[in-house]
Amino acid sequence: MTLIADGNTTVEHNLPLGVFYEDVLQFFSQSKTGYTPTLVVTYGGPAADPYWRAHTEVWKHPLLQKHQPAAILTANNARRTIAADGDYKDDDSAREAAKLARRGVPVAIGAHGQEPGIAAHWELWSFARGGMSPVEALRTGTIEAARSLGYEADVGSLEVGKLADLIVLDADPTQDIRNSDKISKVMIGGRLLDAATLNEELTGTRKRPAYWWEGKDGATGYTGPAGGGAMAHADQDDG
Repeated sequence: MTLIADGNTTVEHNLPLGVFYEDVLQFFSQSKTGYTPTLVVTYGGPAADPYWRAHTEVWKHPLLQKHQPAAILTANNARRTIAADGDYKDDDSAREAAKLARRGVPVAIGAHGQEPGIAAHWELWSFARGGMSPVEALRTGTIEAARSLGYEADVGSLEVGKLADLIVLDADPTQDIRNSDKISKVMIGGRLLDAATLNEELTGTRKRPAYWWEGKDGATGYTGPAGGGAMAHADQDDG
């Protein structure tokens, strides 16, 4: 609470309170401080990271399979531990964050270096687990995240004059927040990329170079730490 009183831009990680009562809600909401609870590593018990690893088949995710070595993706996710649903605390932290969001506090998703490519979606999904509507949860990863960092004039929403950084989905996340990872296209600075290949489409013809674990023809050459990764890397062309 002293960080809020001192005027910090944001507070990262969840306040270690089971319930935010009126003293906290009034004090926080009358400040200009944003809140990033970082649900993937929620304090107080099992967090969103172990929840979603246990409750989804991460190693089978179609986009992650395109952009991570299969051996690493499987090793990190196929063998999972699970707790009783009531033991997880990400939804409790999200529930309290929603109270602040509804009083005008910029509440944003976190990161913390969890599973690349999917952890931001886990944050959105856990905000919904805590009682946010899909639209409220989407705001935490878009305009509220931008607002908490002072970037809302440039990014965070689809408006004339803002940077053309966006994603195109194959399903509607306002109906089911779990659709947020059904990504078809990605636009970065006005360049449109296919999400599966990261090759540019429509706006240009730029092709993604091979990953370090791929051969020059794009075939996967990485089989694990003791496998063919080094050879596959050596086989890559200069592109």
